[in-house]
Amino acid sequence: MKTKIKILNEKLNFFPSGEIIEKLILWEKYFVEYNSHTNLMSKGDVEVLFEKHVFDSLSILKWDKFLNHKKILDVGCGGGFPSVILAICFPKIKVIANDSRIKKINFIKEIKEKLSLDNLEICYSRIEDVEPLNVDLIVSRAVGKMIDVYELSKKHLSKNGDFLIYKAKLLDEEITDFKKKYKKADFEMIPYELPLTENFTRSLLILK
Repeated sequence: MKTKIKILNEKLNFFPSGEIIEKLILWEKYFVEYNSHTNLMSKGDVEVLFEKHVFDSLSILKWDKFLNHKKILDVGCGGGFPSVILAICFPKIKVIANDSRIKKINFIKEIKEKLSLDNLEICYSRIEDVEPLNVDLIVSRAVGKMIDVYELSKKHLSKNGDFLIYKAKLLDEEITDFKKKYKKADFEMIPYELPLTENFTRSLLILK
């Protein structure tokens, strides 16, 4: 874990407290155990759990406005990326983890209880069927096309709320499709590298 924390220190300028580090260690233990009997992700991805998923979730810190937000909605949270990781690392931020797949939600319920994540709220539903949540930031990672996620979830944004999506690469086609409907839309793009042996570039796309 010391090596992993050092990576967070050096690449993300993130220095978690001892309590947060302890929770991350426990979270990893519970995740691996749970994944052994209920498939949350592939075996290959579990082997790079920190590098490909935890670090990626925390790369939102590369956006200098992230910590200004107090209430975040993670649409299609899956196994809890980034929602659970953000809830562990930023206990003063309220995080809503949304998914419509019960096996994913069951794990997140268990993690919330085991780690006493009082700032983590669970939303088991299709996001379009939920009453407006009035959040100041919507995030989504590895879910689907940007415009589809935005269309389904935009009613949950507060008046001046932000929309951010994690992408494996910049997809010009997705941005073009988005701008066909929202002609004045503009995006801030923040590229970053995952700490893997091979080059693996990802981007944060933030709707301005």
